[in-house]
Amino acid sequence: MLWLLFIRSRNVEIVDYWAQISTRINLIPFSSIGSMLSTLRENPRWDVLWVVVYNLGGNIGMFIPLGFFLPALWDKQRRFWRCMGTVVLVMTAVEFTQLFTLRGFCETDDVLLNVLGAAIGYGIWKIGTK
Repeated sequence: MLWLLFIRSRNVEIVDYWAQISTRINLIPFSSIGSMLSTLRENPRWDVLWVVVYNLGGNIGMFIPLGFFLPALWDKQRRFWRCMGTVVLVMTAVEFTQLFTLRGFCETDDVLLNVLGAAIGYGIWKIGTK
């Protein structure tokens, strides 16, 4: 996860830093998700399905452990909304760090999908504790 978020090589272009920043941010909720699903609907091929599953599923699956381990390790994270609030703060910080280090794109959809993954992890933890 750390490699994907921070260590992989940067896609730096030889243009102004702030111009690059402006092309790497998308704060419109569900626009990327909608775009991917629309592309899949228009091109129902296995290669397109793979890209959609990889992107959406990866953003969800990669953060299931966070939702599981936060309440498992810290008593204060055992309330659902507190845990999800922590996840939102962490993911927002990660997205902006990726943006300003030019190591990825800052998208609201990533935060939403990451929080969904953490919520699934929290649900697994909750079921496991009963």
